[in-house]
Amino acid sequence: MALFKRNALRWAAQFQTVCLLDSCDYQLDRYSSLEWILAVDAWDFCSDRTGSFDALKRFANNSKEKVFGFLSYELKDQTEHLTSSNADGMHWPLMYFFKPRYIIECRAGRVTINRNYPEAFDLYERIMTTDHGPQTTAVHSPSSVVRRPLSLVPRTPKEKYLTNVSCIKGQIVAGDFYEMNYCCEFYAEQTAIDPLSVFEKLNTAARAPFSSFFKLGGKYMLCSSPERFLKKQGNKIISQPIKGTTRKGTTAEEDQQLKDALLNSIKERAENVMIVDLVRNDLAHTAEKGSVKVEELFGIYEFATVHQMISTVTATVGVEVHPVDIIRHAFPMGSMTGAPKVEVMKNIESYEDQRRGLYSGAAGYFTPDGDFDLNVVIRSIFYDAATHYLSVQVGGAITYDADPQAEYEEMLLKAKGLLTALDAEIA
Repeated sequence: MALFKRNALRWAAQFQTVCLLDSCDYQLDRYSSLEWILAVDAWDFCSDRTGSFDALKRFANNSKEKVFGFLSYELKDQTEHLTSSNADGMHWPLMYFFKPRYIIECRAGRVTINRNYPEAFDLYERIMTTDHGPQTTAVHSPSSVVRRPLSLVPRTPKEKYLTNVSCIKGQIVAGDFYEMNYCCEFYAEQTAIDPLSVFEKLNTAARAPFSSFFKLGGKYMLCSSPERFLKKQGNKIISQPIKGTTRKGTTAEEDQQLKDALLNSIKERAENVMIVDLVRNDLAHTAEKGSVKVEELFGIYEFATVHQMISTVTATVGVEVHPVDIIRHAFPMGSMTGAPKVEVMKNIESYEDQRRGLYSGAAGYFTPDGDFDLNVVIRSIFYDAATHYLSVQVGGAITYDADPQAEYEEMLLKAKGLLTALDAEIA
């Protein structure tokens, strides 16, 4: 099955539009409903650069199969009437969802293809027998392209980052807001990578439950996200914000000590509970009265490279509520903004030096019956094969007791897996 999955993605890469969603067989997600699904070749799509959720609503209403796509963080400019003039090296659409010509799904050792026999069988044979080597057709590297090892330049120098964290803490003490998710970009220009090979390396190492590969023309997202933004399953909606990160130990004893320290950290618990309260408020906009509840608070979850503190908030929605409206009232996700959300997003623009674009957005799918599952686009590499621009963004929550140097080190910890997959270092 692993060979089929690898070959299928490399076969798919010949098309202009590709979306892979991979749970990486993560066993601790009790709300998981897919194992591995590949959507290929858009025969219809919705890409509204003005950021209209109404356009997505109309598009999702008229589909007899799953539709796949993403929402950019920059949709905040429409939902909350905000603006941004920061640097943007990737220029993603504000949203993009498509109806795929091919849907290939792997589940419990079986492959399902949305074509009739014999076309489905022929496609399976082509995938299995064709040698899909490293992708090179999309990467026309000029002679000036920088070769490995890659060196990523921080758009925000460390000294400025430390100063900004101190200033953010000052605003928190002054009562301007309670918590801010502050992010930085590391980028390279005139750089060529093989997106498929990098994704395979990243995915194998991270084994994250909300991993995704997205290709849109020459733009790529290589995502190893551990976080679910929002899921609708019947009349139930689920959000699982992450706040709190620690490294893995080198021994079982050290590992347990690190998990216990994370669970008992006053700072991490404060960050987590503030976002849980924000999520409860977001879900209450469309939930039935009194149905919002916290199923789990301060859960410690193990991943391939880190431990995370995750809480689970659920609610019930009525049949009269449109699925897109549920998302509209919760977007962007609280774990990537802070509290109170609108005030924090205004300040984020003054502290950060880059537009987030697809980073801090969401990717996933809608079903024909109105269910959906969307991740949080973090732990991701973004690459434009046409401009040879490469971007990695990472960040963390800043609270009143944050230590600037410790926050910087935690940010680099989150970036470590991405840098390893790229064979890169920070300049």
